[in-house]
Amino acid sequence: MGAAESYEEDILQSASTGDPQSQFALALLYEYGSETFARNPEQSIIWLEKAGHEGVAGACLYLGMKYEYGNKVTKDLTKAACWYSCAALKDWPAAQFFLAGLYEHGKGVASSPLTALAWYGIAADYGYPGAEDAFLRLLKETEYENMKELNKTQEILLQDGGTVCN
Repeated sequence: MGAAESYEEDILQSASTGDPQSQFALALLYEYGSETFARNPEQSIIWLEKAGHEGVAGACLYLGMKYEYGNKVTKDLTKAACWYSCAALKDWPAAQFFLAGLYEHGKGVASSPLTALAWYGIAADYGYPGAEDAFLRLLKETEYENMKELNKTQEILLQDGGTVCN
């Protein structure tokens, strides 16, 4: 038995007994496959949701993308926003950036330039590519000037206790 097979068997065993990080790892194995593990995107969704419901940030980000674009799931922008929020609150700048875009365009959430600015700003603080440009563009478009309110909005967003998505 090769090292890859042993690793994959360990992941499968740990995921099956409820370890959320292993569930996420198993979801990725199903998503992309490997030399010894058959690709199965439908199984990937099942394991991503198990890990996402346990708050694994990477799983939440993947689910947000899947629901935003309808990749092996029915497109649902409200679910996408929920899953992005789960990852965004765990300091994942990609999720913060994608969530900002949903708020900017009112997709799956009520349109809110202030919330979009707040999330773009948070993602920019992490150095996420394009976040600072998006922040400055939206700042200029909206002519928003109340930085104290923006900072307070960011604090409130980051104090959210967490998101549970269905």
